[in-house]
Amino acid sequence: MTRRPHHTAAQPAAEGFTAAVCRAEEGCGAGDGRVLEALRAAPRQVHCGLLVATGCLGRHLHCPHHEGNQVPRAGHRVVIQPCTTDRTPLGPALAFGPLTDPVQAEALANWLAEGLRQGRRPPRPLLAVRPSRPPEQ
Repeated sequence: MTRRPHHTAAQPAAEGFTAAVCRAEEGCGAGDGRVLEALRAAPRQVHCGLLVATGCLGRHLHCPHHEGNQVPRAGHRVVIQPCTTDRTPLGPALAFGPLTDPVQAEALANWLAEGLRQGRRPPRPLLAVRPSRPPEQ
């Protein structure tokens, strides 16, 4: 029996992204407008970057609207999907937030413009907070 060489297809580098920003009126969308403006810089810096305003992202991250969650309400939450130029997803979607300061949004925009294409990890302090544990009974 002869051994065949093991070939692994290298995953292409991200050429762009789709970023969904929560704009739910009673929650994340009420965050600081300066943060949203700083987020708008990201697709301007990346040829295949797309920023989409959407409703609640509770499916993708633990939304502060859900009863019992102790995550701060203020700030924008963003889910980002790295992709190719034809919008084919590359890897899992990443959740960020709450972004409460324009400096945080600028750091995220810079990572999308430079770090994402270079395969760098996202800025850890910007990653979405995890769900709160249910209270002990």
